[in-house]
Amino acid sequence: MKRIFTLLMGGLVLFSTACDSDKESGVTGSEWFLTPESTVNGTTVEVRCETKFGAGVLTGANSGFTYAAVTSAGVGSFESTATVTASGSTIAATLSNLQPETLYVVYAYADFGGARMQSTGTTFTTGTVTDLPDPDPDSPAFGTPEATNVTASGATLSCGFTFEQPTADYTLYFEYRPVSGGSYTQKSVTAGTGVKSVTLSGLAASTAYEFRLCAEWQGERYVSDMGRFTTSSSEGGLTAYSGWAELPIEKGDPNLYYAHHICPDFRVGGHLARNYTVCYSAEHHCPVWVAAPRHACYEVKGTNRTDAYGKDPDIRSDIQYNSDATGGGCNKGHMLGSAERLVTRAVNRQVFYYTNIAPQYSSNFNNGGGAWNKLEAFADGQVCADTTYVVIGTYFETFTDAYGKSCSPATISYGGRNDVTRPSMFYYLILRSKNGKTEKSVYDLPASDLKCAAFVLRHNIEKGHTPRKEDMRSVAEIERLTGFTFFANVPNAPKDTYNPSDWGL
Repeated sequence: MKRIFTLLMGGLVLFSTACDSDKESGVTGSEWFLTPESTVNGTTVEVRCETKFGAGVLTGANSGFTYAAVTSAGVGSFESTATVTASGSTIAATLSNLQPETLYVVYAYADFGGARMQSTGTTFTTGTVTDLPDPDPDSPAFGTPEATNVTASGATLSCGFTFEQPTADYTLYFEYRPVSGGSYTQKSVTAGTGVKSVTLSGLAASTAYEFRLCAEWQGERYVSDMGRFTTSSSEGGLTAYSGWAELPIEKGDPNLYYAHHICPDFRVGGHLARNYTVCYSAEHHCPVWVAAPRHACYEVKGTNRTDAYGKDPDIRSDIQYNSDATGGGCNKGHMLGSAERLVTRAVNRQVFYYTNIAPQYSSNFNNGGGAWNKLEAFADGQVCADTTYVVIGTYFETFTDAYGKSCSPATISYGGRNDVTRPSMFYYLILRSKNGKTEKSVYDLPASDLKCAAFVLRHNIEKGHTPRKEDMRSVAEIERLTGFTFFANVPNAPKDTYNPSDWGL
């Protein structure tokens, strides 16, 4: 195994060297790209790359991804994606029909005036062929429905299908509608075993949809599980992954950078689980928010706290802290806590990225008995059998709380640099089912069965402060305060209201 790995890595090194030395062929400009990200689902992989190009620049360019398999024989022939979605400064595509259990290298690119700009490469390993379900001699069999290439007005739906009857004997189609209700719209697909797909257009922006693959045979109707996706905002904001309930809509602000971290070695339902998403400010050199799912499965102790402080590889290095040094009366405050990600060492290391660390007062806020520690303990108590979704954020304007006391931001020396903004307020948003053990998705529950609230703490609040109903706000109020749209993929989230008694306050 060690020799095979050496050969694989050698092939990648040789290829990277060849690309770096091929400047005369027009392949330059890697500084314009962040590292591409990938989400693997069997032999289908969603790739995405954020860039530093202005909004709209990529729309008129020939951009996409080029990829190749890497084996013990070396790097194979490169292929380019046929269909690419460009939204703002981000490009995304779906790579399908890849070889199972195979290492691939992928690059993002954009062509301007005959010259190609290309990102640094990244790798992923495909899984087993899971698209096609095992055949059932008595009825159609369905795979897992998926939505890819989601934009403000369109999406591509796909689902594996197996049936051993003559194709003339049955009909096959996708049906979809808004999650809020209404009649289904049907799109026919060709009968026969295989991965079925259809491209939708004319969808409403910022809308959650549900869909499934359906077969009609001998007067009976058979359906797949329900899939869901949320279209992006027509104003350019979007969530990178439509099925992630915790995600806010991303702003097209050039000072904000985003990273979506996938657990390197922890799987849920056969797929690598997501860890957290971060929005990071180049102006304040501080996280703006971190969004994450919370569940006991992430907290099963498979490791100890790693203290592996370091730069986030998916965010521009020059805007992050230069070291783990503290200052300005602050220590290192986790947005998503270390204890919330102990399932593996690799997963825990990710929460020590500097982009998940904010300067927090050490005297009253982030210490034994500090106000933030007590709020974190309260949030821990909200973790239930159903998944809980959280957004932990910072605020950089003067803030006055419900007790009439104020706090202002300040520029401090922190993390080995002299231009870090110390926040004036921290907020903790929580969305979950009221019951806590419905075994249902938040998408499937009405607003009356969900609870959603914001908990805000002035940064200089007194030590020992425990969460109270006076600390609560509606999520909609925090949206108005910050300009972000939270829980954008859950249209039924009751963001305009909250009841302290639902939270034991």
